Amino acid sequence: MSHRKLGVLMPVFFLHVKEGDLWTRDLEGSTLHDLQAARDQAIKSARELMADSIVSEGRIGIDRSIEVSDATSITLLVVPFRQAVTM
Repeated sequence: MSHRKLGVLMPVFFLHVKEGDLWTRDLEGSTLHDLQAARDQAIKSARELMADSIVSEGRIGIDRSIEVSDATSITLLVVPFRQAVTM
């Protein structure tokens, strides 16, 4: 699956959040330039989700990860939340 943006055909990436055995599936996907842009978006999303968890639950939730897949559900990369922070 891909979408046209300003006349350019761009791939759609799905960023699914995994926490233990639980999954939050991205059903809409994001139209991004390439896999590096999808990785950058996954890191940004992980940071936002950790910030939300701190405020709402008092925990970071750093053991989660984001699985980036394509429109055929093939996993292209996994971004652990730990990669989204500098220790």
